Amino acid sequence: MAASLPAAFKSADIGRFIHRASQLEKFKPAISYWCYYYVGQQILMKSLHNTDDECKMYTLNLMDKLEKMKEEHAADDTIMEDFAAQAFVEQFALDAFQRADNTVRANKVTAQTADTFRAASTFLDLLSIWNKPDAEIISKSKYAKYHALRIAKALKAGEDPNESNPIQEPEPEVTQFLDPEDPEVQNITSSSLQPCVEDATDQLSPQSPVPTSRTPSQPTSPKVNTSWQAPSAPPDVSPLEPTPRDRAGSVGGGYFPSVPTFTGETTTPSLPTAPADEHMSGTDDALDAANFYQPAPSPPRPVAIPEQFQGTPAQTDPPRGLRTDDDSVAAAEKHARWAISALNFEDVETAVKELKGALRALGAE
Repeated sequence: MAASLPAAFKSADIGRFIHRASQLEKFKPAISYWCYYYVGQQILMKSLHNTDDECKMYTLNLMDKLEKMKEEHAADDTIMEDFAAQAFVEQFALDAFQRADNTVRANKVTAQTADTFRAASTFLDLLSIWNKPDAEIISKSKYAKYHALRIAKALKAGEDPNESNPIQEPEPEVTQFLDPEDPEVQNITSSSLQPCVEDATDQLSPQSPVPTSRTPSQPTSPKVNTSWQAPSAPPDVSPLEPTPRDRAGSVGGGYFPSVPTFTGETTTPSLPTAPADEHMSGTDDALDAANFYQPAPSPPRPVAIPEQFQGTPAQTDPPRGLRTDDDSVAAAEKHARWAISALNFEDVETAVKELKGALRALGAE
């Protein structure tokens, strides 16, 4: 699709996403899908599809492609589920960034390094589909774009791009010595020498000489309870668990609105429950035929109406002006799909406009 990108779209900074989507469509379909999705999102948010007929047709083809990819990969969580998709795209982008950055640190930069940096920045920018990127992601994206441009300029000028690599300064190893004259060090040392229960136990070991006689003035030393055990550390009471993320408007779950599913209905306490139908409590074979086929009361005899008062029943003419030919129906479907896509991105104004266009195509307005 990159070759047929309309000229009006080239200034919207979406060409690089189309390029990566086409490049990875067979190898990484999930990354390709989200690149195409990002392009469609930007087109609708900026109303670029209304620029001219070429832009409209391109956007329609893009929407059809997204729908087809979802059908082909319906079992792929990285396409169908927002949380899995965001994690997968982020990890893929960071892996590409790390490969390029490692090449720079090793001073083995080539033209491929510049392309890897460009790809990493594109994949990092995809994360804005779900949430506003944090400062670290934004910083990495800018870093990747800078080095991609720097390397490309050096190669174009016939220079070695490794000569302009950032100088990697080794981190100095700081050896800290404790001053024995420092009061704080003395406090730590003295506190570490205080007797404890374990020390007392060692002092009462069989190897230690025990006096056999004791004068009355000598105090009796208390017995040490050697069965004392240190209290165990409290268990974690607040384990951290990943919180699932929801995104309004079904942005990442699907490009087109899916059929809603209902998990249940809550019965209002103030409303009475309708009585169960007696005839539905069993099978047809269990019904009593004699009770079921009770004779109905005879209807009243109809009253004859004089012919002069009998009017001809009014015939309802089919609504005039509605167009049901194939071209009109196809045009209405196109406008309806535009409206649905606009509602996915909370563009109510465009949705209303396209719905009116669908009515006009059918001759209803």
